[in-house]
Amino acid sequence: MTLAQDFREARAWLVQHKRDPFLWLVILGPLTFAALTFWGYFVFPPSDAMRALRQDLPSADIGLGRQENFPKCRGQTYIFGYGFGLFRFGIGYDSGAGRVCRDIVNGGWVVEVDPKYRHMQDKESTSPTHN
Repeated sequence: MTLAQDFREARAWLVQHKRDPFLWLVILGPLTFAALTFWGYFVFPPSDAMRALRQDLPSADIGLGRQENFPKCRGQTYIFGYGFGLFRFGIGYDSGAGRVCRDIVNGGWVVEVDPKYRHMQDKESTSPTHN
């Protein structure tokens, strides 16, 4: 069979099954998930997330964790975000300090700091350098 015949046969099969919801779930589900995963990293790079974190926690030694799809920040679910952790003296990297989520509608980053690390944010926000 030639490539053109294979293509015609595949097209005919797709036309015959185009109303099958299971087919669309199997094909479009993974494609959509893959597109969100790769698209988010390139459209919203980690450097932008670090800039937003530096505004909230200017003197903390922060490291971004892995990217997250559909993370929750401040009780709202977003499409894309990153987890972050803190480097602490004597402990090392302490992951799970919070999340930074991209708010696509309002065009900014939303930072959520875990309550056990909230004292670092409060201390820094009252410092004279954070005006």
